Amino acid sequence: MFDIFKILSFLRKTFSRKDVLLMILIIALFFLTRLIKLDQFPIFSDEGIYIRWAKVAWKEAQWRFISLTDGKQPLQTWGTIPFLKFFPDNALLAGRLFGVTGGLISLIGFFVLTFYLFGKTAAMIGSFLYVFTPYFLFYERMALVDSWVNAGFIWIFLFLIHLVKERELSTASILGLAGGFFLLAKSSVRIFLMLGVLGPILIFQKNLKKLLKESVNYYFLLGSSIIIAFIIYNVQRLSPFFHYVALKNLTFVMSFDEFLKTPFQYFWNNIRYTPLYILWEMGFVIGLIGLIGLIGLIRKNKKLGLYFLLWIILPFTAIVFFTKVLFPRYLIFFATMLLILTSYLLAEASTKTGHLVLYVLIFLSIIFFDLTILFGYRYIPFPAVDRGQYIEGWPAGWGIKETMEFAREKSKEKPVVILAEGNFGMALDVLDVFLKPTDKITLKGYWPMDEKQLYENQPLLKDNYVYVFFSHRDQFPEMWPLKLIKKIDKPGYLTDFHFFELTTKK
Repeated sequence: MFDIFKILSFLRKTFSRKDVLLMILIIALFFLTRLIKLDQFPIFSDEGIYIRWAKVAWKEAQWRFISLTDGKQPLQTWGTIPFLKFFPDNALLAGRLFGVTGGLISLIGFFVLTFYLFGKTAAMIGSFLYVFTPYFLFYERMALVDSWVNAGFIWIFLFLIHLVKERELSTASILGLAGGFFLLAKSSVRIFLMLGVLGPILIFQKNLKKLLKESVNYYFLLGSSIIIAFIIYNVQRLSPFFHYVALKNLTFVMSFDEFLKTPFQYFWNNIRYTPLYILWEMGFVIGLIGLIGLIGLIRKNKKLGLYFLLWIILPFTAIVFFTKVLFPRYLIFFATMLLILTSYLLAEASTKTGHLVLYVLIFLSIIFFDLTILFGYRYIPFPAVDRGQYIEGWPAGWGIKETMEFAREKSKEKPVVILAEGNFGMALDVLDVFLKPTDKITLKGYWPMDEKQLYENQPLLKDNYVYVFFSHRDQFPEMWPLKLIKKIDKPGYLTDFHFFELTTKK
């Protein structure tokens, strides 16, 4: 039975005034690190896609499920709309606030989960480290859904453990609602619900008859939760584009037929890079301490330790065998598990000599990551695959904001038309992110874009300034009707953008 007074009494007995102040400090540090210069990091091409979807869905009700046209679940689209209403002139900030919100839900869940498993000290230590772990700091500042996937992992993991221990219908209902909600974020959330079958490990006992009875009750409740979750998930069937989700998944994950034909096609690449990406984007030390913490947990609490071990091994195995496209952001929930185990080890070692050395090592391992994520973007020491995505490669949107500001100034004289190379993501969608409702700027995307499109748009020069933004091409014949305004170099000088003015040249 729900009793708010009992809950308040528990909180008063458990948390001192000092604890409350520490929690306030952690929350303050979270907002400081997530909000400072939030819209200054160059836009990533995928952010442009997701924010444009939200802008369309906000204004046109019939397109509430627009993300399904590309096989993506709609949670990010829906979740970004409220922020667009508050910041209509800064869509990038609005989109990234969606990521920050996912991070806040993750942090709260992390504290509750770690407190539930290992107590107050581990929860405090872990939450503080969570704020500064590079993995979370970076992705929770982006207009991406991955912070919400991580939140889904944390809360589903928590409710699954509570469900198997207490076997309450109310917990099963909450788990189902949470599972359904987070399934609207990304298909990969399914694996968290599927891993619920491991629950009886936590209640294993020698009395097999009692174990069987409790396990049957648990699986009945788990089944109820999954049914609720998939009822919510199937709201997407209201859209005629729902079937694209399954097709899109095959872009990233092998089907069983593909796996049976070539089971090791992606294995050797994935087995090499999966652990590397996880440890690298955590700053190495936190992840390694987490692995040591796992060993310590197995020794002290075999059932819980084995449960954690299987939650790491089984998804890891699935990823290395089945994943076609591997980016570090897809692995973020592994970082959460390792941080929980790190928190456990640090809490256990808090009374032992030399434990401060661990904190010094953690500080030294993450300080450069954090400073560059917040203040020196071009120097972020991420692996090449992420530097290529966010900093050096064609998806990195250096100069996009400045390009639109230039066009906005020119539009004060007469309307502006920008021809963008790329009609999906880079460059049309990222340019659209910086388009304000009052701008007299028209964006036209083409793929591919060559001299044909340039000459077709020359008649617009009569009443407009016409500019051309090339995001991929780097060779431009002299006879093309173009006048270079600016070449935008990126860190590493591997790729660049070119911004031209269209001329009347024949």
